[in-house]
Amino acid sequence: MDHERIDFSGLDPSEDEPRWARSIDALVTRALAERRHRLSIEQQLLRWARPVLAVAAGLSIVAWSAGYFSPAKRSTSLLQLPAAITLAKWAANNEIPEPSDVLGVLGNNP
Repeated sequence: MDHERIDFSGLDPSEDEPRWARSIDALVTRALAERRHRLSIEQQLLRWARPVLAVAAGLSIVAWSAGYFSPAKRSTSLLQLPAAITLAKWAANNEIPEPSDVLGVLGNNP
C-alpha cells in the first residue's frame, strides 16, 4: 500500500484561466440561447392544437360509428324514459299504474 497523496491539481479546470473563461462563456451563451428559444404558453398551445384536434376528431368518428352500427332499440317504452317524465305522463293522463310499474320506473325492479 502506498500512502502518498494523489495529486489531482492537473484536473482542476481553473488552472488554465483562458480555457476556463471560454468554457464558462460558452455555457452561458448556450443557456441564454436556450432560454430565448423556449416557447410561450400560447405558442406551446398552438403547437399542440392540431394533433389534439386530430385525435379528438378520430375519437368522435369512432364513437359515432360504434353508435351508428350497433343495434339500436327503436321502441321507447315507459321504462326507458327518465322517471320524472314517466311519472309526469301518468299524472297528466290520470293514469294509475301498477305498483310494479312504479317500482320499475324508480329503479327498484321487483
